[in-house]
Amino acid sequence: MARWIDLPLVGLDTETTGLSVTEDRIFEIAVVTFEGDRITDPFCEMMDPTRPLSDAAREKTGVSEEQLRGLPTFAHFAPDILRRLEGRVIVGYNLLGYDLPLLQAELGRVGLELPPCHVVDVLIFARALMPGGRHRLEEAVRHFGVPMDTAHRASADAEATVRLLQAMAKDLPPGLEDLVRLQAQWQASQRAKRAMWRSKPDEGNREVLRGDMAPTAGLVDDRGRPSLGPSYLYGKEIDPLRAFLQSWFNTLPTRDASRSE
Repeated sequence: MARWIDLPLVGLDTETTGLSVTEDRIFEIAVVTFEGDRITDPFCEMMDPTRPLSDAAREKTGVSEEQLRGLPTFAHFAPDILRRLEGRVIVGYNLLGYDLPLLQAELGRVGLELPPCHVVDVLIFARALMPGGRHRLEEAVRHFGVPMDTAHRASADAEATVRLLQAMAKDLPPGLEDLVRLQAQWQASQRAKRAMWRSKPDEGNREVLRGDMAPTAGLVDDRGRPSLGPSYLYGKEIDPLRAFLQSWFNTLPTRDASRSE
């Protein structure tokens, strides 16, 4: 099994006109290729998004519409982007939740598709390895002692995200397949946990569903990290959400029939 840390890792980050995957556009994209701890291809380009930037985008990045007007559009850069992604391990922060869907939408507008690749969303691992508190990229790199240049610009964020994943290596499976499998497991447990909170349980269930689950719940390992354990990662259960729910229901107190009468 390939060790992910020995493979080229491609940091991906986008800066966009707003937060809508379907309506907004990319105006800066970084596709930064690492081999070990060395950057071998620091691709980063700004482009004309053909629509105004939101106030939040201008404030966050410091980029103005005047800087972008007249630059090549996304279609011009798409072939170079695809060439750098194909067959690689793509690393991002909230990659599955935002950057990748938005990139797929941009590719679809020019008649292209995302090529086969492996996707690693470091935000999922940060949520698991940093229980409690906030999980913005700035907090995560600080927690793991990773240096970071200017935040909220594509190149700096893409580079910091790859270095953050490398800093987490001691706490993650070394094999690429196991890493992706664990990502799916932790993502499912995080989604299920948020879904339970959204269901607004009554006061009687609040103790069971609180955010800082006790180790006896079977959802954290001996370091306090969320985990379904090796029975999922190397076992026969192929549905991480079902494994999560089975594990959670096993923690509920059973009723003593003789006392309930």
